[in-house]
Amino acid sequence: MGLLWKCDENKKLTKIADGMDDSTDGIEQTKNGDFIVSCWNGIIYYVKADGSKTVLLDTRAEKMNTADIGFDVDKNRIYVPTFFGNKVVAYQLK
Repeated sequence: MGLLWKCDENKKLTKIADGMDDSTDGIEQTKNGDFIVSCWNGIIYYVKADGSKTVLLDTRAEKMNTADIGFDVDKNRIYVPTFFGNKVVAYQLK
């Protein structure tokens, strides 16, 4: 099960969220302290700092695997390199 943990300056771990796809691998933090989490198989989650999460993108049916993610904080835009698609797709976060 995909998990998101926070580590403080004393190396204490606190679980932020769970229940994400097992292939969870990419993470970016937003300006307001929330997180965007990608999963290799094509799911991207928006995880609030309180642990609640929403699926932003699910491209499993199209077999458009995500190869990590990038996030432009100023433009509030997610960049998703596709693993097999040989392209980068941009999504505006609203």
